[in-house]
Amino acid sequence: MKAQLPILLVEDDECLREALSITLDIAKVKHIACGSAEEALEMLLGNRFAMMVSDFRLPGIDGLALLQQIRQRAPDLPVVLMSAFADASLAVRALKSGACDFLIKPFTPQQLTEVIERHRRQVVDPGAGSSLVAVAPAMRAVLARCERVAGTDASVLLTGESGVGKDVLARHLHQVSRRAGKPYVAINCAAIPEALLESLLFGYEKGAFTGAARSQAGKFEQADGGTLFLDEIGEMPVELQAKLLRVLQDKMIERLGSNRLVETDVRVIAATNRDLTESVAAGRFREDLFFRLAVFPVRIPPLRERREDILPLARSFMERYRNSMGRPGITLSESAERVLQAHPWPGNVRELENAIQRGLLLCDDGLIEPAHMELAGQAIEPVVVVSVPPSANIGVRLTPPLMEEGANMSDLERSHILRVLSNVSGSRKKATEVLGISERTLRNKLKSYREQGFAV
Repeated sequence: MKAQLPILLVEDDECLREALSITLDIAKVKHIACGSAEEALEMLLGNRFAMMVSDFRLPGIDGLALLQQIRQRAPDLPVVLMSAFADASLAVRALKSGACDFLIKPFTPQQLTEVIERHRRQVVDPGAGSSLVAVAPAMRAVLARCERVAGTDASVLLTGESGVGKDVLARHLHQVSRRAGKPYVAINCAAIPEALLESLLFGYEKGAFTGAARSQAGKFEQADGGTLFLDEIGEMPVELQAKLLRVLQDKMIERLGSNRLVETDVRVIAATNRDLTESVAAGRFREDLFFRLAVFPVRIPPLRERREDILPLARSFMERYRNSMGRPGITLSESAERVLQAHPWPGNVRELENAIQRGLLLCDDGLIEPAHMELAGQAIEPVVVVSVPPSANIGVRLTPPLMEEGANMSDLERSHILRVLSNVSGSRKKATEVLGISERTLRNKLKSYREQGFAV
């Protein structure tokens, strides 16, 4: 069995750092501990970690700034932030910045190990089961389609709106494939600067460029024998697409600064929220690469088309986060469940996950009510939180979307998005924060509405 990657623990308090290390030693969790964000960033240069657990209050660079730097350098690394300050706004900022979980001190050793096992498993134990929820007929049909390709090495292209769970389905495909015991490596092609993407994919030799102090294997070599997930493949620069095509055809990679070819055995799963046929027609994506990746295309339906999945997903997120947030026993009220089922979910599963986390942070007793989830467009009284910055988007009052007679869910979603834009005075940045979607997704939706003749 392949050894697990270590956890990177960042805590400036020496006594607490030692206590956390003892807890991890007892739980047999391999880890490396350091006392500052600067040390952590230096360790990340030449080492691989399963995840990082960091205090928020650190000398110099704080935990939030560290998280933001890691999202640029290692976008797929799970990060859990710890804080002794039970401030809901701080947790919301951390989660919006890309933290996968938030631990409020004091927490028990069990809470720490539970959150580590949950997120570490996704990185180093890809055969340990799937978090995929598929109750709705539309999603069960997707799984049935995936079963046909799971046992092969055929390239799969996952398509669907932002936030539908393409990464979860990619991991599921790996888990049920013959490569399940081998590495699963993911990279987001849109989150990494163009100048770094090539070296991250194919690796580099010492001295290949300024700052290359040591040789480094790329994602293809790291995924050898397993699966490489290329998320947001539509954002890959055209120049790099040609090199990727050669690797897929020849099954050989060449590190930057080297003339030696290295054989690779990698199954590629790619994903995009773009229409790649349009990108091909516009010259932004190579047609030969498209056909190489889309041997077996799979479309994942948006959450509004699989409403039977909403409550099972919500309960799954409750189970995932309530213990680590120190809120055991919290449940959804009946009115909260009704609101969840009626919401149009323009941000899809990601928006639902964010709503559940907000609900856990803001509820005062054992029930999450609609107001605690702060869903944009709900006719509810806002939850007032002391010392929350405007960017946290708490306390915004939005009027509910109106449903015209005969309108479908797409009409409701459009009405909802345009109403949110109106309520934030047309600010796209604020609208994306309220909706829980990316600026790219919002831009594409507004472009579509204009093409359909709607005033935007």
